[in-house]
Amino acid sequence: MIPRSSLALLLAPCWLLAGCGASSRSSANARAAVATGASSYPASELAGSDAGLESGLHVRVLYGPTCPVQRIGQSCTRPYRASIRIVHEPDMRTLRTVRSSSDGRVSVRLRPGRYLLSPQAGPPLPRSRARAVTVYAHRFTSVTIHYDSGIR
Repeated sequence: MIPRSSLALLLAPCWLLAGCGASSRSSANARAAVATGASSYPASELAGSDAGLESGLHVRVLYGPTCPVQRIGQSCTRPYRASIRIVHEPDMRTLRTVRSSSDGRVSVRLRPGRYLLSPQAGPPLPRSRARAVTVYAHRFTSVTIHYDSGIR
């Protein structure tokens, strides 16, 4: 019997290559949504105890490369569903963990200040780096988190 971790490592290239066959229509729709600033997160995600705040983050999560060879006009990144821990930077207190939707987007209302976004990674892939961001009063800061698939 093959251990679960070994099986995952053996199947990872197959899963990644399956993403190369994604339609250009879905990539075009994602690019159009980004270009127009459209978002698909429901307003209910913005509600809650911080509903009165007029500041926060709009996060876009991307995964790639998804193709071993990139052709002209082909995108080898795709939106990614991921969990991201939000840490208040001065006191390093975890405020919450948010999860991006299937289109790789999530929005969260936050008070103005410095935060560390800590993307949760898999063992060993995909991997991503923590990112420091500043939220300003009466503004939503846009941030893109990149996950590395390991394909080279």
